Amino acid sequence: MGMTCSLHRVSVDEVAQLRKNTDTLATVLGFDQGPRVREVRPKGILGFLLRLTPVTITEVDPDAPETLNYVPDTTKELDLEKAWNGLHYLFTGTSDEGREPACFLMKGGEDVDDEGLARALSPDQVKRFAAFLSSLTPDQLRGRFDAKRMMKLEIYPEIWDRPVTDDENTLEWLIAYFTDLQSFVQRVADDGDAIVVYLST
Repeated sequence: MGMTCSLHRVSVDEVAQLRKNTDTLATVLGFDQGPRVREVRPKGILGFLLRLTPVTITEVDPDAPETLNYVPDTTKELDLEKAWNGLHYLFTGTSDEGREPACFLMKGGEDVDDEGLARALSPDQVKRFAAFLSSLTPDQLRGRFDAKRMMKLEIYPEIWDRPVTDDENTLEWLIAYFTDLQSFVQRVADDGDAIVVYLST
């Protein structure tokens, strides 16, 4: 599958929650859907007694699918898939360095997990990132695209020198993700929320 990157809109309170307990990351980001359960209604005297109390009994639903398909909320999440490192290069000219706020896809913010894969950008950082992104145009980024240098720097996923075909154009693939990123970060900035940048393998 490889390494992918997603951005998640979170509140300041949710960042504080992550700061106190990084184990809540999956819940805050909406990944922790848990098994599907159903209520069990015993018959007889036990069932009658349970109806008189607020107690409920549940069990894992054997008719539920074995795995749940995670459906992201596009107002709260943007999946950059494998375009993240290519975008970082177009923003900074580096493989994993750069100055803030240009580097925010890969650096900056506050670690909110124990593995260094999730970072929270504060509302102020989100606003700075939005201002940076809004200062760029697709044509500017097209001018920064250098397939040979990107391959030399091992910019993930190292597909930049592939020939352009009707079905594949790696530069325009990056540009499409850039416009999505630009819009998403601006919406979050306008609402005064934070963002968690999450890298997953």
